[in-house]
Amino acid sequence: MHRVLLVCHATATAGLGHLSRLLALAQALRKDGRVQPDFLIIGDPIEKKELASFNTNFLPLSDNLVTSVKNYVELHESEVVVFDLFPMKDFVIDLGDLFTWLSERNIRMVGVDSLLEHCDVLDLIWVPSFYFDISKHANCKSILKSGWDSFLIQKRLPSRVWKKGSRVLVLTGGGDVARLGATLPTQIDTLLNEKLEIHWVKGPYSDAPSLPEKPRLSWSIHNAPTQLDELIVQSDYVLTVFGVSFFEVLQYGIPTVVFSPYGNKDNSELIALAEEGVAVVAEDAKTAISNLIKLMKNDDQAKAYSEKALEKLSINGAQQLSESICLMACA
Repeated sequence: MHRVLLVCHATATAGLGHLSRLLALAQALRKDGRVQPDFLIIGDPIEKKELASFNTNFLPLSDNLVTSVKNYVELHESEVVVFDLFPMKDFVIDLGDLFTWLSERNIRMVGVDSLLEHCDVLDLIWVPSFYFDISKHANCKSILKSGWDSFLIQKRLPSRVWKKGSRVLVLTGGGDVARLGATLPTQIDTLLNEKLEIHWVKGPYSDAPSLPEKPRLSWSIHNAPTQLDELIVQSDYVLTVFGVSFFEVLQYGIPTVVFSPYGNKDNSELIALAEEGVAVVAEDAKTAISNLIKLMKNDDQAKAYSEKALEKLSINGAQQLSESICLMACA
């Protein structure tokens, strides 16, 4: 059995997106039958049902990442190491020494959604994005992959044909970094039709949402669900921040309004996303609610978004990356 080490961040600041992507990859790798994926998760231990079936190690942020990876690779004879790291200086130290060490031992290396500055030493850089321009990195020695078929998402349930309904799912991220839970519920409760039911997902690193004392709408709070799939397919509309969960929603074709509460970080990608016709893109939370109201009044538009999203995410990116890694490990 060939060993593949999956390294990622999972913290209140970094969120759970990195771990979610690698879990999708790990499931695909395991189905192949020739590869055993192991996890090295940088951050505080988190209970996630799907992790129980894998060899999982948690590494405190205070520990030395380079030393820990070297020790793990030597002990378990890993043949491929996949890195999905939060791109902040506070989280990622200089990895050049580690990559050189791995390369000297003929251990293959994959970067997910980051580490482009090391594209001359990594074997593959997988960018789960429809927007990434590979032509700007023509001089890289690494193989680069992106596009609508590159997203690393688990799809556990079948899609359904969209029909108008009254159930709205609200997603603010695993850590609700923008603290939307303090203000967004009141805005939603004030502006939306009172016949709607709102399903709010509280992430594992998030505070409980602040609901009105006497809400007009029907509210259900889902506390760190192990899987979002059931909540997504049961929903008729989704209001979400931009991130991995947004694409989890898109793969089921649920009409969605998306926005970024993270300053200008996602502006370019959101502008491009608006042209793709897969979801309504809003400037901020207030505009997102207004756009959601309009979307719920326009069934033809909602249906068009649903169909386009299903079309764009019809190819399993996790399976494609798994096949590339198996070729590396099993060569």
